[in-house]
Amino acid sequence: MNETALRREQLFEQIGLQQRLFSKEQVEGARHIARQRGQPLGDVLVVQGFLSPEQCRGLERAVTYRLGRDEDKEVAKIIIESHYCAPERVEEALREQKQHYSRTGELVRLSTLLLRNEAITESQKIAAEKIHGIEQQSASGSGQRARGGRRGVPPF
Repeated sequence: MNETALRREQLFEQIGLQQRLFSKEQVEGARHIARQRGQPLGDVLVVQGFLSPEQCRGLERAVTYRLGRDEDKEVAKIIIESHYCAPERVEEALREQKQHYSRTGELVRLSTLLLRNEAITESQKIAAEKIHGIEQQSASGSGQRARGGRRGVPPF
């Protein structure tokens, strides 16, 4: 299982447990079966009757949102540090992102919102995403998080 798939599964379990959709024992048994069969954890939980298909889809949307939101927060820090736009504009876009997800269940990426609001240019978007990609490669290559040393950037 690659790093991204493992992170998705961990978030799926974490959020599902937080929302009390299944118990720790249920998910542990299902995880074992899912890995043996090479199936998604959610599919096994549905077949076992611990989740409805609708709950599984909602949980997958929540996982996708969390992963995208976390990545967008990292890109937001790069945008701010690079002085592409004011921190207030980034914070406003992150609030808008959260509100949109609350209303629709869909993730709108931060860069899309910043472009739509004319807070950054297409070139700045591309540059910030490239920097993020380089930092991610560096972090996974060294086994450490690349962002740990950033100072002066507000947490979101």
